[in-house]
Amino acid sequence: MREVFAPRFEALTGKKVELTAGWWEGIAKVKAAPANNPPFDLMITDATQGFPAARDGLFQPIDLSMVPHHRDLAAVTLDHWVFKEKVGIPYPDSVMTLAYRHDIAKRPTHWADLLAGEHTGQLGLYQHFYMSLYTFAAMLADSLGKAGQAHAMIESDLDEVMRFAREQAKRVKLWWKTSPDMILALAQGGARLGNMHSPEYIQAMRENNQLAAVVPEADRAFVQVFWAIPAGCPRLELAYRALNLLFSKEVQIAMAKRGSATSRLDAAQFVAEGDPLWAALYPHTSGQFGQLRYYPYDRYARDWDEITDVWQRTVLEQR
Repeated sequence: MREVFAPRFEALTGKKVELTAGWWEGIAKVKAAPANNPPFDLMITDATQGFPAARDGLFQPIDLSMVPHHRDLAAVTLDHWVFKEKVGIPYPDSVMTLAYRHDIAKRPTHWADLLAGEHTGQLGLYQHFYMSLYTFAAMLADSLGKAGQAHAMIESDLDEVMRFAREQAKRVKLWWKTSPDMILALAQGGARLGNMHSPEYIQAMRENNQLAAVVPEADRAFVQVFWAIPAGCPRLELAYRALNLLFSKEVQIAMAKRGSATSRLDAAQFVAEGDPLWAALYPHTSGQFGQLRYYPYDRYARDWDEITDVWQRTVLEQR
């Protein structure tokens, strides 16, 4: 955002950009602000916090005619109630990546490869359930010859996926909290392989040739984030100009070159042509975009507190 967005926006509008770093505290700041005086003109959030915030009326409806570049985004990335109800413009961010050290682990090709006996007690998995419970679902589906059915399993038989997670938790050595934790564990041999967020990891792979990754096409899942305009935004025209700029081809290419996914097919094709490593992780053909899916956040949302409790007590603490 500092290198790509801010200088372009300031050149476009003549206005100074103030970027506020942070994540979990963003929605809390919006909630605490006086009416019609939000702390941000535009903000990025995700399903875990953004869905409840949208339902609570913290974001104002987006006039899509003011964001013409939304028409350039892959339809599948917008096929969600956040966009349909005009409370935000969603797009795929991090893809669930199977990360490994190629010098100490045989190259995996499927999520079921995490079940190999030699990896027991050597896995690194993210501590948050929205990602790692899905990883377990992908492992289960693949082991049953049903690769590609992880999403359906979460939807139809969440209890069975949770049971499988409890059973397989013994394979986990590290429940990592941040991407640098997992990158360091892989680099130092503290974990052989596991799941990982792609934007940080692709940069790590460029710096350390011992690190490698695959993203099995079956059960590929993305973090869903979205840009939203807080209700009462006093600089609405500038918010729209910023939002449209963010989804321009130029900015999307520049962001992708720094490790992000993009929801623009033209930008994805351009980056993939010159960067095989990026192309190995992210969709960049119409066929691949047609298969793009987010994590099953809406299913999670129906029982979020219960899932969180069961995950904490029976998976993280009882492995």
